[in-house]
Amino acid sequence: MAEPMRNQERELQELREQLAASQRALQDVVYRVSHDLGAPLRAVTSFSSILQEKYGSNLDDKGVTYLNFITDGGAKAQMMLAGLLQYSRLHTQARPPIFIDLGTVLDRVSDALEDKIAQTQAVINSDALPTVLADYDQMSQLFLALLDNALTYRAEGQAPQIRIKCKDLGNVWRISFEDQGIGLPEECCERVFQLFKRLHADDTYPGIGMGLAIARRIVERHNGSIGIEPMEPQGARCWFTLPKVTQDAVANPNGAGPG
Repeated sequence: MAEPMRNQERELQELREQLAASQRALQDVVYRVSHDLGAPLRAVTSFSSILQEKYGSNLDDKGVTYLNFITDGGAKAQMMLAGLLQYSRLHTQARPPIFIDLGTVLDRVSDALEDKIAQTQAVINSDALPTVLADYDQMSQLFLALLDNALTYRAEGQAPQIRIKCKDLGNVWRISFEDQGIGLPEECCERVFQLFKRLHADDTYPGIGMGLAIARRIVERHNGSIGIEPMEPQGARCWFTLPKVTQDAVANPNGAGPG
């Protein structure tokens, strides 16, 4: 029995190594594509702007419309490539985890969104948030994506009401961002985490469909899970979990008592 089990363990380890190699190769392709396409796209947007400035008065209405399509499409493609590059760097430029206070992260993100919060007259309330072992920059990106999402998809004519809750589930923390915005259909709760998937037209709610995809990538890198669900009578709840890790556990990974 021992030999078959050892064979299974070797096969499982080989599969893990193959999967890791495939993921590294895919990340490298994503990085190279998003990086190398930047230059020709910048050329398209730059020269279309020059064309619009110097020769726009000589174009008829249809020509102006076509040129605007080129300019707007190039600008959106640049934003999508920038988002793809940011997505790929979640792995390649990750930092070693440290113990961080998520309340401090929320304060930092709120400061970064100060103008949008003031403009929308948003009211944000938060439970006390825990200290976790994580990549500080990626936690900031996660909170930024979720808070900006709640501010963006607000109900027309209503100031956003956002509540950040924290629940102790034993071995994990569950943190949720609840809003009273436009919400989303139940059948779209998985779709919104996919790359470049959006539920609304650009002229209604601008964006490229990267925020929640990046959020999922960050949470999964930290061995957590993430989801979103509609709320009644309106709004949405986006939640994620993070493992509980104590400083004693890090200092004594084999379960020995403090030295």
